[in-house]
Amino acid sequence: MKERLHVLVIPTWYPNGKDKLIGIYHKTFCKALVEDGKVDVNMLYIDRQGIRQLPKYPFMKKRYDDVYEGYTVYIRRMMSVSKLGYKMQVRAYTKALEKLFKEYVKINGRPDVIHAHVAVPAGYAAAVIGKKYGIPVMVTEHAFRHFSYPDAKDYVDFVMENTRFTCVSEYLRTMLKEKHNISAEILANVVDTAVFNKPRQPKEDGVFRLVTVSALRPGKCVDDTIKALKILRDNNEIGKFEFTVVGNGEAEDIYRQAMDDLNMNDVVNFVGRKTPEEASEYLSCADALVIASNIETFGIPAIEALAAGVPVVTTRCKGPEGFLDEKCAEFCEIENPEDLARAIKRMYDRRGTFDEDYLRSVADRFGSKSIAEQAYEMYKELADK
Repeated sequence: MKERLHVLVIPTWYPNGKDKLIGIYHKTFCKALVEDGKVDVNMLYIDRQGIRQLPKYPFMKKRYDDVYEGYTVYIRRMMSVSKLGYKMQVRAYTKALEKLFKEYVKINGRPDVIHAHVAVPAGYAAAVIGKKYGIPVMVTEHAFRHFSYPDAKDYVDFVMENTRFTCVSEYLRTMLKEKHNISAEILANVVDTAVFNKPRQPKEDGVFRLVTVSALRPGKCVDDTIKALKILRDNNEIGKFEFTVVGNGEAEDIYRQAMDDLNMNDVVNFVGRKTPEEASEYLSCADALVIASNIETFGIPAIEALAAGVPVVTTRCKGPEGFLDEKCAEFCEIENPEDLARAIKRMYDRRGTFDEDYLRSVADRFGSKSIAEQAYEMYKELADK
């Protein structure tokens, strides 16, 4: 087997729509592979346009490329036909992906390995292509809700029979096994820890600084954090504090309304979506990151915080529990502002006692080099078969 491999990444999600964070980890993953230097990597993405885009669709460019340093994303637009049924949508997606794949091969040659993300539709379509053209396929799962769709079973079964199946966290692996009797290896999301691993900013003002870094979607429960801080302020338990919300999204108005309703405007600050480099500046002077979600399959912001030497207050939202422990975090129950307030108070009492070297060592397990090397070993095993 040749040492340098040609890998084609096929994500179900990619951050080119309104939500610039959804699927951002696929770009981070490709960047990590490029920096590791053992594979030639590119990406294919099928950009499904919703029904609201129908009037504009005839005038849209159907094929375009996003070019980054070291890799290219080849993109084909298609109209979503989900209204015609789940099976019709998967069939149309698979057809569009194979067409894009053939165009890709003409330009770049056949890949040695295809690595798809999410079982349906990308995983299934990649498995069909892999079987047809004799190319080994690996699938990495990031969620589990779609496994419960009645029409998904045949597609999932095909993926299980024809790919090497992985998922991003121990929690997700457990859920897949318990609920669907699906076995998976773990290939965690990669985090560009080097961006966040910088000296902590000195503080002299005595302000306890909390940060949330998140796409502001339902289920992130940023309003619970605001409610918890309201409790702590009313009881005068943590002195002077600030809470900075880094991110944007569809639930931002809901969270801003909670801030207004609770009269917390003087201590809560929404700063919008930031680049990783900008987010690292907020973390470098924070005392703790807060995750208030009701469910997370992994928890990338927690890794980013640890890489910055910042401990984490988190709900027991599953994913982060796979790598956080009492030496780097405080835990509380989901959707329980009172318990979240108690966890924040415990973090306040522990400020200045955390071992930053330990925090950063936990983050390093998910850094670019570590995950890229793990992926490469998996690719080699597949290519050898």
